[in-house]
Amino acid sequence: MSDHYLGIILPKTTYEAMPRLQGGTLGMFMIWESAAREVGLIPCYFRFFDVQPGVSTLKAYVFEHQAFVLKEVPAPKVIYTRVLDVLPVYSSHIKSLMSKGHIVYNVPNYDVEKYKVHQILLRHPVIKNHLPQTELFTVENLNKMASTHKELILKKSYGEFGMGAMKLERVKSGWCLSYKTDGDKEVKQVVFKQVIPSLLINRLRSNTYMIQEMIPLADYKGNPFDMRVAVQKNGRGEFQVSGIMCKVAQGKDFLTNGAQGGTTYTFEEVARLSHPTIAYQTLVNNISQFSIQTAKALDYHFPLLADLGFDIGLTKQGKPYFIECNFISDYVSGLFIDGQLIHQPWEAVFRTPIEYGKYLMNGLSNS
Repeated sequence: MSDHYLGIILPKTTYEAMPRLQGGTLGMFMIWESAAREVGLIPCYFRFFDVQPGVSTLKAYVFEHQAFVLKEVPAPKVIYTRVLDVLPVYSSHIKSLMSKGHIVYNVPNYDVEKYKVHQILLRHPVIKNHLPQTELFTVENLNKMASTHKELILKKSYGEFGMGAMKLERVKSGWCLSYKTDGDKEVKQVVFKQVIPSLLINRLRSNTYMIQEMIPLADYKGNPFDMRVAVQKNGRGEFQVSGIMCKVAQGKDFLTNGAQGGTTYTFEEVARLSHPTIAYQTLVNNISQFSIQTAKALDYHFPLLADLGFDIGLTKQGKPYFIECNFISDYVSGLFIDGQLIHQPWEAVFRTPIEYGKYLMNGLSNS
């Protein structure tokens, strides 16, 4: 019976919210349930260390009679992990599971920081042409970048949701540093000439930062936008683009992330105004081709990837730029309102990883 169960490893906060899930999280689970049942699978949800190598059962939540029930189930042979953690113990645990015959997909890449991903992609000539100039932060690199660019983004090499990101912009009196403090949605600014602001120094002391050329993004109704492009392995084991979601900055903000106040739109809606002279399908084809090419390059270096979310910028001329990679593609807070998808085609973002799980299950049955 274990060949009917698809394991899904949940982050601690999501697991602790069970069985009373709400909003977009519940909406995501219901799409998983629907997709799994259609291909003959039963999802079971558990924490990272609930499944142990060599142990034939575990306690997991299963959706039965319109409710999530905690019960003992056979340890699933195929497991979709949705946990990203840098601790080596997690990597070791996955290796132990795989040595006992489990297939774990979308394996977190614990040693991957944004700068390392950038360096890997630089090795690919075609992709290189779509990368903003990027350096690790040093005063020397800052001076070098500032001599050739009027706008720079400073971001954590490890970081999520745009937290800690800052913008440097050349102004008449020197440089203007734009930033946000924790829990504050308002952008603050400080102008300086030669002495680096203490806030910037303090952030650099506690985190590794990158300096990145700020891509001149196309805009939607006067506000810059970028895209979250879901690139996932499908039911044939091949990478596909499952969805393109536009994230539009608000007001004078330089960050598009939903967690930073950005708003999500369909690409079709945005492209109508942002690129009126370029055919919509041409834009989609260019973005998709580039994104799949980039996913394949990363998959070569980091096996067992399956569910990627690329942040892609688009110039006014329609050229896509790789900004960064998220090793889980979904964007729940931006895709759901009151538990319902804003745009129905985005359902593929959640269905596709389940269908890939079925593909892996079939491979076990045929081996």
